Amino acid sequence: MKPRKLFFMAGLALAALASSQASAAAVTGFSSAPGNTYSDYSAAGLVSFDLNLVQSLPAATIFDFTIETGDLGGSLLFNAFVNNLFGSGISRFELILSNATFDFIGSVNAPFEPGAVASGSGSIVTISFPSPDEFGFAIGDPFASGFPEQNWRINIGSLAVGDSFSLRMEVPEPGSLALLIAALAAAGVATRHSSSRHRQAV
Repeated sequence: MKPRKLFFMAGLALAALASSQASAAAVTGFSSAPGNTYSDYSAAGLVSFDLNLVQSLPAATIFDFTIETGDLGGSLLFNAFVNNLFGSGISRFELILSNATFDFIGSVNAPFEPGAVASGSGSIVTISFPSPDEFGFAIGDPFASGFPEQNWRINIGSLAVGDSFSLRMEVPEPGSLALLIAALAAAGVATRHSSSRHRQAV
């Protein structure tokens, strides 16, 4: 083998080794509806990925992460881009952490549906869109655009190297929200009727 080729291959091997040592929050599990895929762009102290949603309902997407040495320090930066490829608008999008919490809720940018808002605390955050988003949206600053885009932070202060946490992402089924509203309305009607009967008996 020629010396130049040997030098090139050795360089590639060293680069791969350095990359593996600096890797962050390794993705050790991915569960989603058939056809949904992701691309991982994480680095030391950063969780970052693109999620391609070909199908959404009813299955949730779950990422499992394992903490590595480069992640220690209290919090991980978090950003992602969600590509909506399944042909229906997204009105709400939920993010649920297990064994970790959201330290800071940064920006949400839907280029074709401005005005998206993220709300919540602890382990659960809901992103709401003023009108259904049919294309995709950025969580945090995946393109390193800078202010006003801001990365989110995930608190892993209680975790050690080798520990794991998971992130569940899902589009709530419209039917479940409608059923919840109907149930609350029915409960209110029943309460009013009960109160009315009580007043008549007195």
